Amino acid sequence: MKKWLIYVLGIISGIVLTLAFAFCVNLSNNSGIIGLEIFEEPGENMGYSQFEVFQVLESGGALANADDTFDATVFIIPDERQQFYDNQKIVLKNDQCAQRVGTYRYNTKMGIEKTVPAVRIVESAELPLPDKTIASKSNSGKTLFDKPGDCVSRKNFEIQNVLESGDAIALEIRETISGYVFTSDLEVLILAQEGSNFYNNQIVKAPQGKCARQIGNYKYQNYGTTKVIPIIAFK
Repeated sequence: MKKWLIYVLGIISGIVLTLAFAFCVNLSNNSGIIGLEIFEEPGENMGYSQFEVFQVLESGGALANADDTFDATVFIIPDERQQFYDNQKIVLKNDQCAQRVGTYRYNTKMGIEKTVPAVRIVESAELPLPDKTIASKSNSGKTLFDKPGDCVSRKNFEIQNVLESGDAIALEIRETISGYVFTSDLEVLILAQEGSNFYNNQIVKAPQGKCARQIGNYKYQNYGTTKVIPIIAFK
């Protein structure tokens, strides 16, 4: 009986140590910040020129609005010299840029989960990685066509929700007035792209000369109702 108990305790201890080690490795890769996912390679220059901090986290990082708009929120990862504070205004120098290096997932005070780009303020940025569609982590609810279908829109889209698979549900942008985005009722699923993970309120621009063609359907549950929306790709 005693040997059996020691054996079981040994197995449990091994599992606990393995999980603890994996957790520590994950925190190490993400600068010890829960919710932060760092890319294997740095991403693109976000193109922002200034930020206003609205919340400083215990990790030292800061949530900020970019370019005086509430629709563009980022998580700024500090370096050794940066100490953020509430309502701080950060204006980038001519030789600086906000380089996207990952994503940050958090819950707002209203309990809404958001995913925003994680950036570092650097002297220069790497070129963006190729815009190449990758296989989704989960095909649940998705039906892909053998070949592209009709063009559903030639307008831009705003990301509304980032799924666990990395894919994103988005709404067509009807118009933008004074920095405020107004969307239509056209809801679509955009498949994840390699090196450019989606984030909430991201504007996905339609490449010039191309349109959003339906390449499949996505079925999901929304407040107890089944919805079917087109899966699109710009072609």
